[in-house]
Amino acid sequence: MNKTSVTAVTLALVATLAACGPTKDDASRALSPMPSNVPALPTYKTADAVMKAMGAAGLECELLRRARANFGSGLDCVTEIEGVKVENEIHVLDPHRFSRNDMGDSIAGRREAPYNHTIVAAGNWYVWVRYADFAPRVAEALKGVVLKPVAPA
Repeated sequence: MNKTSVTAVTLALVATLAACGPTKDDASRALSPMPSNVPALPTYKTADAVMKAMGAAGLECELLRRARANFGSGLDCVTEIEGVKVENEIHVLDPHRFSRNDMGDSIAGRREAPYNHTIVAAGNWYVWVRYADFAPRVAEALKGVVLKPVAPA
């Protein structure tokens, strides 16, 4: 490829990526509020603290990977419930940077299409329990509530 072709391709990619950025509509849309049944407590400083709380409640969770996150902290871990290995994706939002509605918006994005996840939440954290049937056990251990996927309108 010659320099002109490389430059043209680069400029086309930059223009395409710029078009994918946030629009005025994205920035001005209202946040989805935190569901009213989500308790304000308990709160945790880190995803590791959530994982530790699961262990203290009898759901020892083995660390699989940490998430690089600018929202707070996150990790994936696996626990055994009723003989089944259940993977959990834990997210903790920094309450000094994010409101409960920010968290509600993050949760809504997970519960709605195309994801349709079952989430366990309370305080400043939420967990995607990969096998929804075991979400009530995780909620009980962490003193959170189960939020089922939102049905399409």
